[in-house]
Amino acid sequence: MGNAVSIFRSVIAPTGIAVGYGVTAALSLWLTRGPDGIVAMWPASGILLAGLAQLSGYRLLICLLLAAAASVAVNLQAGVPLPVSLGFTVANMVEAAVGAALLRRWRVARPRFGRARDVSRFCGAVLIAALAGTGAMTVAVGGGALAALNWFATVLLGMFIVAPLVLMSIRIADPGPRSIHDDTARLTVMTHLLMVAAVTLIVFVQQRFQIMFLPLVALLAATWRLGPLGAVAGVGIVAVIAPVMTVMGHGPLWMTRQSAVEQSFFLQFYLLTLFATALPFGALLAQQRRLAADRADSERMHRLLADSSTDVILRLSLDGVARYCSPAVTAVLGFTPEQTVGQTPILMVHPDDRALVDAAWQRAITSPAPETVTFRHLRADGSHAWLEVAYRRVATDMGEEVVARARDISNRRAAELAVQASERQMREANRLLGMAERAAQLGHWRIDLTTATLFWSPEVHRMHGLAVDATPDLAGAIDFYHPDDRARVAAIVAKAIEKGEPFDFEARIVRTDGEQRHVLSRGQPEIAYDGTTTAMFGIVQNISQRIEAEQALEAARAAAEAAAAHAMQLADTDALTGLASRRRSLAQLDEAVAAAARGGEPLALAIFDIDHFKSVNDRFGHPAGDAVLRRVARAASHAVRPTDLVGRLGGEEFVVVLPGANAATALTVAEALRRAIAASADGVEAGPPVTASIGIATLVPGGSAASLLGEADRALYEAKNAGRNAARLAA
Repeated sequence: MGNAVSIFRSVIAPTGIAVGYGVTAALSLWLTRGPDGIVAMWPASGILLAGLAQLSGYRLLICLLLAAAASVAVNLQAGVPLPVSLGFTVANMVEAAVGAALLRRWRVARPRFGRARDVSRFCGAVLIAALAGTGAMTVAVGGGALAALNWFATVLLGMFIVAPLVLMSIRIADPGPRSIHDDTARLTVMTHLLMVAAVTLIVFVQQRFQIMFLPLVALLAATWRLGPLGAVAGVGIVAVIAPVMTVMGHGPLWMTRQSAVEQSFFLQFYLLTLFATALPFGALLAQQRRLAADRADSERMHRLLADSSTDVILRLSLDGVARYCSPAVTAVLGFTPEQTVGQTPILMVHPDDRALVDAAWQRAITSPAPETVTFRHLRADGSHAWLEVAYRRVATDMGEEVVARARDISNRRAAELAVQASERQMREANRLLGMAERAAQLGHWRIDLTTATLFWSPEVHRMHGLAVDATPDLAGAIDFYHPDDRARVAAIVAKAIEKGEPFDFEARIVRTDGEQRHVLSRGQPEIAYDGTTTAMFGIVQNISQRIEAEQALEAARAAAEAAAAHAMQLADTDALTGLASRRRSLAQLDEAVAAAARGGEPLALAIFDIDHFKSVNDRFGHPAGDAVLRRVARAASHAVRPTDLVGRLGGEEFVVVLPGANAATALTVAEALRRAIAASADGVEAGPPVTASIGIATLVPGGSAASLLGEADRALYEAKNAGRNAARLAA
């Protein structure tokens, strides 16, 4: 029973199309009966074309066979010989099959006549189909050029005028896709179409005035009001009334005393002109209205984004007066948007930064390129906030204006100042080291190799704790060196004396009172006229103070480096979550993009934020919100790979840099991250359970960190628009 019902349903559509084809063909032949009857339009071809475009497989074959049988029967009934009937039928089936195949191939089986691309593809398919049918008719039946031209024109008109009516009716009746005409009032549609019908009847019922332009005027009026529906339906109305009235002996064409063939060709040209005028006009008009609606939607979306952004968004006139200010100004500066609009923000810039901001403003209003400047701006409480502001001149409906994005970087600036202070401390420590080196004590010495005597200056004696007249020999001098250094020093001196070459070493000596000194000893040979080494001369420097200064400097350097490292950690670490800060995350992203470009490795980026986070703060309080942020940070850190970096961009928005990850890997990590966040609630202290929406983008050749962030951000909004708690990959 089920199979029988399925088979019955599968043949309903083909049978209905074939019946419609046969009835329309019979009616067309009946209207043009008689020896001089010429068919001006063959609407049956339009019905068959539209029907076949909706079918496939065996249903299409069934429809073709049934339509062919109907065609043969209708032609035989009209007195057409069997061979000619068969030839006409073959031509009709060829043109419909070719046209339907092209419509499906070009994906316009159900074209939207409000889109210029669909209209052009539909017209191309119909033109090719009509040429194919004309060729098939010429081969099967013959008849010469006039017959071929008449066939081409009648079939072309039938498909151009009737097929859009059928296809548009299918689209309107289909409960799936939404029609572009669903919101058109039925009364308005009927009124304008009746107007087209009335004007056409008035024109073609009389034979006194050549006013065939009036239907075009009515048709364009209907198209202007109804769009493509008015164009298609209006042309169809004219295409029905004009030929029928002409066949019945009425209308302006009878004023010209033309033959039936000439009247037919004139009507065909007239209807083609109406079609070629109205449908493209309707398509372009619909496209223009759609673009206007899209623009309005885009403006509403941009206003929504501006209102929800944590950055302050402003629209400024070219003389610097604020026309719009986003609500974020309250959190950043303490002013309300109403207090800001109508004011000149540059007047609230710190006096020391005003010249810098004014120069950036002048560049922004004279160039389309964006201009970024960092300065201090007055808060409502009298303090100053560090802002990073990007200006850009844009064209709007109100004329030229400047859009500004202001970001609070007070915390980042404080960290940068701390780093600068640490660097100054390090430079000061290096300066002290230089002073310590210049204050070192020096003595000189000389070994006479011919007499084996050693000379020390008084400073060298004091250095060793000896009286000035108690100069030891070379062996005794070496014995003053620390036992751990003695063998090395003896080897260096012996080699220098043997080879007559200079030396340089540092070592420790042990004074007569047991106190150790660090010394630097340098020596050079004295060469006689015959090239032999006669003596060694050099200096010895008490570098104990330098060593002590170096040790003190090393301690200072370590302290300075620790301070710098602490400051860098403050700059690179988000204080609340312990994740990488925005500054470190963006720097890491830049490095990852550069590394991927050098090595040809894949790179992915994920941006995620917590769904409905504002409601968490509103319902449970900001401490609970902070707990949720820390918990999400821990869950994200555990969910990603060891090579990935998780950072906090600000608020509830986070970023994950995924080196070496392609799209599939990034989706896998993102899905693990999403599940980990959703399952992370483990107690009251952790805050309420939350979910996250994730946008993923992969680096393309030539891409940048900014483009990667933009793509991931758009993917994030797609995930939110899809219902949140989802991960989406940028297209």
